[in-house]
Amino acid sequence: MNLYLVRHAEPEIKSYKGFPGPSLGEKGQRQATVIAAYLKNENIQQIYTSDYKRAKETLKPFQALFPQIKIEEVKALRERENESESHDSLVHRVHTWFDLNKETLLQSNTAIFSHCGPINMILTYLDPNKTILDYPYEDSWGCHTPLGQIWQLKFQEGTYSGSLKLI
Repeated sequence: MNLYLVRHAEPEIKSYKGFPGPSLGEKGQRQATVIAAYLKNENIQQIYTSDYKRAKETLKPFQALFPQIKIEEVKALRERENESESHDSLVHRVHTWFDLNKETLLQSNTAIFSHCGPINMILTYLDPNKTILDYPYEDSWGCHTPLGQIWQLKFQEGTYSGSLKLI
């Protein structure tokens, strides 16, 4: 079983406030197409996405290839709004969602389309001491996933490994 953590592609603007956030820019739309091409042969069976516009637009080219796959929008996968949510609240929100859904998430190949914060929180849920995965990327915000990129985590017999796929 594989879990794919997909950070949304590049938005048209970098500075914004509030829900639903900006759309993808031209570069982001190209990144979304590359993500769809990468995931096309990965036998994805379940998809969860943030309800923010840039995450849903990143998913759109893949969804066009596989319209039969059910997509679940999850508010717990939203990015943290700096003005209204603490870091601890983000950790609690994402860890609680992942813990409550772990059995379902890990039963078949699953893709999660989200943001820096929630993806980091899923990684810390699975690798709290940063000893299992290699973290080759970190930006000034502490994000371990560049825009429009994917973590592929392989789960097998109670253990897992993974890597950041720079596509």
